[in-house]
Amino acid sequence: MQLAAELQRTHHRHQRQRQQQDTTPMCRQIQLTISDHTVAGDAVADDGEDLFIPPLNFAMVDNGIFRSGFPEPANFSFLQTLGLRSIIYLCPEPYPEANMEFLKSNGIKLFQFGIEGHKEPFVNIPEDTIREALEVVLDVRNHPVIIHCKRGKHRTGCLVGCYRKLQKWCLSSVFDEYQRFAAAKARVSDQSL
Repeated sequence: MQLAAELQRTHHRHQRQRQQQDTTPMCRQIQLTISDHTVAGDAVADDGEDLFIPPLNFAMVDNGIFRSGFPEPANFSFLQTLGLRSIIYLCPEPYPEANMEFLKSNGIKLFQFGIEGHKEPFVNIPEDTIREALEVVLDVRNHPVIIHCKRGKHRTGCLVGCYRKLQKWCLSSVFDEYQRFAAAKARVSDQSL
């Protein structure tokens, strides 16, 4: 109970900070091109224009907060349109060099929280790690931010679910959102946070 109250106070403080921040729009209109083929490396159309390909399982969580699977180099042009300040990476594996270069060249800060991926149904998710990651999400100074793991399903779904609980979503809506991204691979242990 004390943890929930503490996180709720943090959430309200960050909401006030967000309201005091400048009113620059978080979203802008971009033109998307749909393609039948997979693009390797940089995403460039035949006519030389950039292709804007979102990462797997990409979605907007809230104003300035996004979620996805692991970004590939073909997704970098799309990610640039978001004007990201931060990335929350929820896996223990080192961030690939190409992705690190993208972060450096775009002034994006990386927050890594090494949560192991488990296939077993009753493995506990580390609450301290989720709490630390949630504090990064709530801090509007890190926005726009994207949260991702490998596929944008389980670990990302746990963190987003905790964020939704702070927003006072009912549990059935939190679980519905989690299952929409996890599909048939939803895990009972992920939904217990």
